Amino acid sequence: MTITGTCGRPLGSRKTGGRKKGTPNRATLTLKEKLDALGCDPLIELARMAMNDKTPAELRLRCFSEIAPYVYPKRKPIDASSDEPHVINVKTELDPGSSGGGDQHNSSA
Repeated sequence: MTITGTCGRPLGSRKTGGRKKGTPNRATLTLKEKLDALGCDPLIELARMAMNDKTPAELRLRCFSEIAPYVYPKRKPIDASSDEPHVINVKTELDPGSSGGGDQHNSSA
């Protein structure tokens, strides 16, 4: 008895069930609830540390770099190579009958 591909959903059909997109998992939700109960917002605390002149410069820089992606989108790196082929034209002009050498001296001087 041979069974040929009768399991699962048909190809191209939509996903059913599971978590909706953007729904946090339980651990993330629990952590957020605990931070809310403490009145702690990590993003605000990072901003306060970054704005404090007494904070060492290295730590201030790190705080700002951690906050920046929430305000400014990351840019995609630009690929220096392109898909277009590079064309190089080489032209040579050789005199007919010359051997291609550099300086030629006339022996009949």
